[in-house]
Amino acid sequence: MARVSIPHLGGRESGELLRQLRLGEAAAMDPTNAEAVQGGRAVTTLQSRWLHLRCRTCGHTFRTGDAVEIAADGSVRHRSAELPCAGGVAGSDPGSPTITAFFAGIDEAWPPPRDLPVRRLVPGDLLLSPPRGGFRRRACAVCGHTFRPHDHVIFCPCEPGSSSCLIAIHRDPVHGLHCWEDWNPGAYQLHCPATSRQLPGRS
Repeated sequence: MARVSIPHLGGRESGELLRQLRLGEAAAMDPTNAEAVQGGRAVTTLQSRWLHLRCRTCGHTFRTGDAVEIAADGSVRHRSAELPCAGGVAGSDPGSPTITAFFAGIDEAWPPPRDLPVRRLVPGDLLLSPPRGGFRRRACAVCGHTFRPHDHVIFCPCEPGSSSCLIAIHRDPVHGLHCWEDWNPGAYQLHCPATSRQLPGRS
């Protein structure tokens, strides 16, 4: 079989070829955002290469549905007005009567666990602390996504009301985060996922 001769490429040419190859792979893996892989605006999908990674600017993970800005070098940052790296005008006040009624309707249709408190995270909550001193933002013990303002969580399931465990799990159907039910369907789990302590009322 005759051998195919491949012309030698210089460093700059080979680097550009490799860049184009990676862009093509990214576009193929995430066709919804194919036009944005070289820079531009995109919306995070289940196929996005940055899904679950952490934004270098704000330290939050990228969730499905997150609006992002992709730089020419391929780096990604959030462009949601709800997150500190994007700026802009904040969204609806979660304390407004409309939003409060909406959350109440969700809880009525899909009641939270009776024996474990569900908490909405408001600015200033320990779980929302920014990354400092080399530490990362706090994240859900099940899905790994960072906690954002107004997420609903079950806090410290092995010791409700205590701060000794310091873990939390999303229980937030409004944001599509069903982590508590995913981890504990039918309430059959007996122990905390982080400390292995027995959950209250379980034996």
